[in-house]
Amino acid sequence: MNFLNTYLPSPIIFNWGPVALHWYGLLLSVGVLLGYGVSKRLWRERGGLADKFDSLLLWLLLGGLIGARLIDVFIFEWWYFKDNLFEIWKIWQGGLAFHGSLLGGAVALWLWCKHNKHTWLELADILTPALALGQAIGRWGNYFNQELFGLPTTMPWGIPIASSYRPVTYSTFTYFHPVFLYESLGLLILALVLWKLRKHNWPKGRLFAIYLVTSGVLRLVLEFLRIDDQSQILGLRAGLLVSFIVIAIGLIIWRWPAKKTTITRVS
Repeated sequence: MNFLNTYLPSPIIFNWGPVALHWYGLLLSVGVLLGYGVSKRLWRERGGLADKFDSLLLWLLLGGLIGARLIDVFIFEWWYFKDNLFEIWKIWQGGLAFHGSLLGGAVALWLWCKHNKHTWLELADILTPALALGQAIGRWGNYFNQELFGLPTTMPWGIPIASSYRPVTYSTFTYFHPVFLYESLGLLILALVLWKLRKHNWPKGRLFAIYLVTSGVLRLVLEFLRIDDQSQILGLRAGLLVSFIVIAIGLIIWRWPAKKTTITRVS
């Protein structure tokens, strides 16, 4: 952790003329590729055909990207974008909400399943371990962007934040809780647990429910450390409200009546 305590990151890996390679984009790409490999293996374990999975991936990527941007703009950062409408399209500058990608991906998955006559909850289970893994990797992009940090801390694993990124209230502090790291480690552990549980003879959707509830609780707890600006909804930070909704949906899916399955072919 001493490295994090002394290193001040830059969001850009290198510039090549007008083109800049950003850590955030690179890590998101790595998360997607590793998630693709994990979920494709699970797909094949269920007897799925490779070409069908590749078509599903395209739907998920498009739906996830659209959802991530829309939720970030209209839920988490509307306080900013309402006065900067033309910047809504500048996704290369950041501003992608994971809960939005989850919602957009879920809608895309439902549409794909309806078109290809598959069971939505079963495919959600197949994608869940990869979802947690990709999210864990992507969170490191927040580190290089100097975002997703928490309250000031004197702990040895505190990370330095450049003065231009600090909230005015905490402008005199240098070291802050690495909330991105806490969430990344929690999600990595969750991904490993989900991978171990993938062959249990549970009702369809049970694995996805575990992910929603666990990741929702993790985000809920970490929201009390975060100090980034967020929209307020019903007097609550948007992140808190969204976490409650995710947990509630997970509990509903957990209780949803469904037949047990571990060997259903998805081809």
